[in-house]
Amino acid sequence: MLCVWLLLLPLAPAALISCQQEPATINITMVADYSQILEALSRTNQSLTEKLSLVETALSQGFADSEEAGQMLSQALSTLTGTMEEKFDQIEAAVKSQTASLEIKLALIEAAVTGGFADAAAQQALILSALQSLKGTTEERFAAIESAMKSQTASLESKLALIETAVKEGLTDETSEIELLQQAVYALIGTASERLQAIEKAVESQNTSLSAALALVELALDNRLADVNEAMDLLLQAVKKLDGTMSQKLGAVAAAVRSQTSGLETKLGLIDAAVKAGLADDVAQQQLLKSAIESLDGTLAEQLALIEAAINSQTTSLSSKLELIGIAVEEGMADDKDAKVLIQQAVEALDGTLAENLSDINKAVCSQTLALWTKLGLIETALKAGLSDEKTALSQIGQTLSTSLKDELSDVLTALSSIDTTLNEKVTAALTGIFQEIHEQTDYITILRSIKWALYQLEEHIINGHEYVEMGDGLKWATCNVGATTPEGYGDYFAWGETSTKASYTSSNYFDINFSVYDSKKTKLDLTDDAARVNWGSTWRMPTNTEYSWLLDNTNCIWEWTDNYRGTGVKGAIVTSVVPGYEGNQIFFPAAGFYSWDYKIYDGSIGYYWSAIMLFSDFADTLSFNDIKLANGSIGNIVGYDRTTGLPVRPVSD
Repeated sequence: MLCVWLLLLPLAPAALISCQQEPATINITMVADYSQILEALSRTNQSLTEKLSLVETALSQGFADSEEAGQMLSQALSTLTGTMEEKFDQIEAAVKSQTASLEIKLALIEAAVTGGFADAAAQQALILSALQSLKGTTEERFAAIESAMKSQTASLESKLALIETAVKEGLTDETSEIELLQQAVYALIGTASERLQAIEKAVESQNTSLSAALALVELALDNRLADVNEAMDLLLQAVKKLDGTMSQKLGAVAAAVRSQTSGLETKLGLIDAAVKAGLADDVAQQQLLKSAIESLDGTLAEQLALIEAAINSQTTSLSSKLELIGIAVEEGMADDKDAKVLIQQAVEALDGTLAENLSDINKAVCSQTLALWTKLGLIETALKAGLSDEKTALSQIGQTLSTSLKDELSDVLTALSSIDTTLNEKVTAALTGIFQEIHEQTDYITILRSIKWALYQLEEHIINGHEYVEMGDGLKWATCNVGATTPEGYGDYFAWGETSTKASYTSSNYFDINFSVYDSKKTKLDLTDDAARVNWGSTWRMPTNTEYSWLLDNTNCIWEWTDNYRGTGVKGAIVTSVVPGYEGNQIFFPAAGFYSWDYKIYDGSIGYYWSAIMLFSDFADTLSFNDIKLANGSIGNIVGYDRTTGLPVRPVSD
């Protein structure tokens, strides 16, 4: 046996001295097992900092492996005396000391969490202390972090928590963050299945950010530790464990999609996971896909190459790929010829059975957000690829086509011929407005509707000082939002069931904080909780989801997006009635977005409007729309939204 003493100094690394020197604090004999080390660690007259140096020396001298080191640290922690606060103080002192490496401190913190000495918040505080204890230049401190990533003494979860803290403290940037994540994954030991389990556990951890989870999924795929289905499961787990309200979770997904730390394919997989988890409806999915496109670097050719790689991947649904192609065309990254090739590649990338592939194609054809040209291109490609026959293709085409232009024009002309008016000053002013409205229009139907709408506006339609429009459903629709004085004004924002605005919209300041005032037995707002009735009085109230659905039916109304409503620069949806007797009547919904906490989000790109109907628990039905035209001719639909969010209100009257 080799007899040595371990000299532990408060401000210097542990060193080995000969047996002839003065005995040190801990005197043991190193043997093949580590029973004597465990015995030394059990002594209560030594500080945790000194015991940390002993464990580190045992590791460096080869007397213990990483698993045994973990047991040693647990043994050292078990000897701590005093209250829990006093024990934690001893752990914190050891973490702040200069006598142990970052790797061993990280392992100590992990042992402290496992032993119940520290919760998640305390773990973060200890990791921060460990990083702050690092001395030297930025490069030297980064080298210490890098060394911790390569060690075997801490789990992947702890390493990720260390990386997250290092990023927050400015010790590393996004590029270095990815390098550290790679090293942490490369350091995993065991079978491929065991390493995948470690990654899965890290993805599910509350200390792992969504961006880091995305990077882990990419690394798992790159290192062939996970297949496509396993990668999608990981992404779904990462989305499901997000904290906060629905809008906050969606915001976290949007931030990850905008980041530069993940590839387009992984981001598309994340968007699909958000849809599966119920965080994103069709409108939000479109916005996320646009954000993914906007995050691409490089020339147009390089961006198109990234899109093509995503189209050929197995990690994204066919519908998302087709949406992506449409956005790429809109953004000028691809022309019609490129789009046709990309659609063909998307179909060729389908890897299911014939029945499964045909089901995916039918689902895309029935999508409410895909453009007509995209659907027709898909049908054509599927037909050529033998995934569909002529009868199926004709049926699919029929699903994508709305009422013919001939029938629509005939209905408008019939209604217009019944109008009888006399020219006067008011009419002359209206005609002037008509010509301003239609001077750039080339579509005959649009021109006729504009004329009919101008004539309708000659009459006065007022309830309690607020103007309304009749669309043919028996209701009087307000022309403005509550709190606005013009159709293009956003107006005020309200949480569902609240009748006044506030500085911040959170679950903690919501009036129905336990979701008990309105529940499964009571799903419609009382008029005393109706923002339209309380603020406008008289017979005004908030619309129901059914009343919004009537507007969305393309046999009743046509929905069109505008980027410049009446020259005001305001974006939103123009809804035009096609009901006989009401043709051309219009209401405008500005794309006012919504408030989450004290942030206004998606204003100018998405419109959300409360209905008076609760969907379930913390959700209520809303009218939702953006600039994507749906298969039924509308650009909107009905979706559930977090009741605590601040949305505008458009009143109606019976």
